[in-house]
Amino acid sequence: MNRDIDLKDFFPLPPEKDRGKDKIGWFCTYTPEELIMAGGYSPVRLMGEKALRTAESYFPINFCPYLKSGWQSLMDSAGSLSGAVFTNSCDGMRRLFDIAEHYLKGLPVFMLDVPRRTDRESIDFFSLKLEEMLAFIEGLRGSTISPPEIADSAALCDRKRQALAHLSDLFFKGGRDLDISQYYRIMELAATADAADLISGILSLNSCLKQAAGEKSARGPRIMVIGNFITEEKLWDLLSEMDLELVCDDLCISNRYYEKQVGTAAKTNRKDLLSAIALRYLTKPACMRMADTGAKIEDFKQKIRDRGVQGVVFISLKFCDTVLYSFPLIRKELAALKIPVLYLEIEYNNFSEGQVKTRLQAFLEMI
Repeated sequence: MNRDIDLKDFFPLPPEKDRGKDKIGWFCTYTPEELIMAGGYSPVRLMGEKALRTAESYFPINFCPYLKSGWQSLMDSAGSLSGAVFTNSCDGMRRLFDIAEHYLKGLPVFMLDVPRRTDRESIDFFSLKLEEMLAFIEGLRGSTISPPEIADSAALCDRKRQALAHLSDLFFKGGRDLDISQYYRIMELAATADAADLISGILSLNSCLKQAAGEKSARGPRIMVIGNFITEEKLWDLLSEMDLELVCDDLCISNRYYEKQVGTAAKTNRKDLLSAIALRYLTKPACMRMADTGAKIEDFKQKIRDRGVQGVVFISLKFCDTVLYSFPLIRKELAALKIPVLYLEIEYNNFSEGQVKTRLQAFLEMI
């Protein structure tokens, strides 16, 4: 890990500290944080527990390891949450909602129905679903959420996304001041920390990184990372130690979270605000479940061309069917570009570090 920059100097507060606000937990990047914030609540992404004490007993063995871990986290934190928001991002998430609704009787839960398409009808449909989510939050706080509250929260989230986008641009194009582990640690903080605190820290960090932008020395092959919800510290540590240049990614904790703005400056009524928010979330970088596979592959190809990518590391959580269905076609299309792809399937917070290291080293040597 790079010792020149200490993240504690920029982000001194723990990500889930008591900020004097009630918290609402969420799981998926299609959850509009701005609506949670508009209700006066603090949105906290449930990253999952590293140790599963009882969660395994609720699900079959071939169930998504992240959702098992998330269920453990939800059980452990239910007493400190005012509610939890789920999305129909996959069948596993729907089953997790069923489990939470059945076993956590004291915790209000809400399922947000996210359409897969992005046409006008889908945006109108999603706007109505956001209205239902607002009604859920209004029921929790006992009062109506005003349009200015929604607009102010959306503007704050936009500022956070802009700060993260600038940080990512500096990281992928700049010097070695920030290593891979540190970068993804910040991405995790972005979904759990107070927005204003986070923005302040990122702006300070960006000022430091500007000095090194454009000075990155070649260390090895130029790599792109593609995957789903990957928060493996040991994996990021491995990549940080290897002779490679991470030049872009497509992950649930990174670009799918911060890219695309709402832009509510000209919106003053509730309907227009929700329509703008719906448009942002349906047109941001899509996950494998939501994406038109052909369009997603074209996005990958464009990044590969723009960033001079020489190899792709494709990482998936075990038993993630939506990713498994997509991978063969992605590998075929990238092979046509003569871009080698390494596929890593891992458990959540539990994988063979030595085996993965050996496979990564062999892949990089092949390039």
